[in-house]
Amino acid sequence: MEKAFRNPLFLTGLPLAICGVAFTAPGLWIPGLVLMIAGWAKGNKRA
Repeated sequence: MEKAFRNPLFLTGLPLAICGVAFTAPGLWIPGLVLMIAGWAKGNKRA
């Protein structure tokens, strides 16, 4: 999990998801969530 936090996809998706939820904008939080999951999955494969 620690390596996922250093992944650029995860780091890009995290603020997108936070802003999307804060502004209730599905156009932001859905791609943010997808990027976070993709980055997390890639980080776990390398671990």
